[in-house]
Amino acid sequence: MAEYVMTTVTIGGLLRGQGAVEALIEAAGAYFEDAEIGVRDALARGSSITFEALQNFGNTPDLDAFCRAHGLTWHRSWVAQVGQFGAGLEYWRPGLAGPLEEAADEGGTPMMTLAALRRCHQGGQTLAELIDRLGQADAATVPPLSLAADSA
Repeated sequence: MAEYVMTTVTIGGLLRGQGAVEALIEAAGAYFEDAEIGVRDALARGSSITFEALQNFGNTPDLDAFCRAHGLTWHRSWVAQVGQFGAGLEYWRPGLAGPLEEAADEGGTPMMTLAALRRCHQGGQTLAELIDRLGQADAATVPPLSLAADSA
């Protein structure tokens, strides 16, 4: 059964070699239209790239795997499908053992429910730790997409 929901993916980091640029275009193109224009524009502007389209359950597994294999930071958020699942986000960056998931509002901004806040408080987490945790899950933390100097 398919549940297509609006999904936003932001990607950034250092691409090593022109072949990596072409491979990213191909990996993103499997899920999003205009991947080539988007990737080349992000490289020219020195910004991260954001794609948005309907995806099955908000998932882009092959693109996520590509980014991890190439050391690219990624952030993916999805809107809720009423009666099926809530809005959320998942992200990964070099240094993390695996992707991390957080609850999110419909705009992809990380958030916590009162019940989750209470569980964290009971577990001894401080407000500063929770703010840092949610801050790391923000798409704004994705670095610009760039091409290694020896690859240009």
